[in-house]
Amino acid sequence: MLKRVVVIFLLAAVCLPALAKPKKKLYSNDAADVFAAALRTARERHVVTYINEQMLMFTFQTGRSVLSRGFVANASIEPQDDHRAVLVINVQTRDGEVSFGAGDRMADKFFTQVGESLSGEVKQKSAIKPEQASIEVPPPKAVPPEPSFTGPAKTTPGTVILSASPENAEVTVDGNFVGNAPVNLKLASGKHTIVVAAKGYQSMTREITVTSDSEVRLTANLEQ
Repeated sequence: MLKRVVVIFLLAAVCLPALAKPKKKLYSNDAADVFAAALRTARERHVVTYINEQMLMFTFQTGRSVLSRGFVANASIEPQDDHRAVLVINVQTRDGEVSFGAGDRMADKFFTQVGESLSGEVKQKSAIKPEQASIEVPPPKAVPPEPSFTGPAKTTPGTVILSASPENAEVTVDGNFVGNAPVNLKLASGKHTIVVAAKGYQSMTREITVTSDSEVRLTANLEQ
């Protein structure tokens, strides 16, 4: 009986990363202000590795902690109307590590820090409400400009829905790391180079042409 309990516990622990879902937070601020506050928060506390200002999305990495070896997080802004926007964070562990909820806690803390950045508060809140009241945004701090890797978008972006075997394979677009598979990529119209790689497997490289408002599904089955 004890062995059966141990096996069930181990299976549940292995499945935890696969059950992780993107977390969302609604703010009563326009999309540009939420994007600026989120990017400012990530720059001040973590390491930003990818920025796409036209698509209102970026990727950042966290440092190590007592409970984990750090996370890779994809952040994007979804405008709702002129005065509201949703911040979406997809947190993934490195090397398939089991986080036991640490990724969710990191995302919740990041939501709180973005709210403080929007309001100009220094004090951290202890809880996050479903929706914040309208916040007056203070002038942004001076930060060094960072290049946009995709260049200016001419039209509405296209979507590439990428899955891979094995899961959690690293994905780069045009030479820039954007996260671990499975991942949804919003790319500007034009040609892009997508590389999928995993330790112990042969990497896969695909040249694709994205058109405006298109949706493409791409599966990468890596060979050992």
